[in-house]
Amino acid sequence: VAFYLGKKADEYHTHRWTLYVRSPNQTFDLSKAISKVVFQLHPSFAQPTRELVEPPFEVTETGWGEFEASIRIIWKEEADERSTILTHGIRLYPNKAPATSADPSAYMDTTVPVVAEKYDEVVFTNPKAGFHKSLLDGHKKKNLPYPLSNEQSVLEHFRTYGDEEDVKAMLSAKNFLEGELRNVKDRLLRADSELDEVKHALAEAKELEAAAAGGGVVGRGTECGGASGGNPKGGAGGKPKSKSKKKMSASESLPSGKKPKTG
Repeated sequence: VAFYLGKKADEYHTHRWTLYVRSPNQTFDLSKAISKVVFQLHPSFAQPTRELVEPPFEVTETGWGEFEASIRIIWKEEADERSTILTHGIRLYPNKAPATSADPSAYMDTTVPVVAEKYDEVVFTNPKAGFHKSLLDGHKKKNLPYPLSNEQSVLEHFRTYGDEEDVKAMLSAKNFLEGELRNVKDRLLRADSELDEVKHALAEAKELEAAAAGGGVVGRGTECGGASGGNPKGGAGGKPKSKSKKKMSASESLPSGKKPKTG
């Protein structure tokens, strides 16, 4: 958190800023988990390395330039955990500062700070039993034995963190995925319906093809029947012409030299 000094500013001291490590839960006792915090400032500062062994873990300075500071968090001895190293930028000017004006007084207010707070999480995957107990004990006190900040003006601009935004983001993602799943299911159902229609059409086409092929064979058989001596007009099923035998009597005249047939 950085405040512009306004009329109190000079060439080398334009802002007063505070760099800190705090818990997002303002009732959690950091002293139960942290042994000390080491801040590494820009080498131009007198005593650039600042070591604090009790909360509030913060450094307040004045200066004119922005830089990246290093923060080393050393956990309690019973934790048997490696120290955590973070970097954090000292920001003195707002992100939308006008490029045409070099005078901060033209666009900055001494009562409105530049807040550049960053939220980080440290996860202990398999903490020692003693350290785990210390972490749980850190939540038991309702009133901390130390102030959250030695700078009242900084304390007033602490941001609050909760799960509301995360829950909203997860619900939004859930609704989006459910909508996509419904769309995919609808497309699959339409594809199945179209596939059934194609299968049905293919089956009908095969039946028609088979029926057409069978009708051609019957026609050829009819022609064969006619060729084998059947009635060409009536086909193989036509009635044959009746044949009658004529008997001749003895009295009938026969050509000379012929004997009549009897019976």
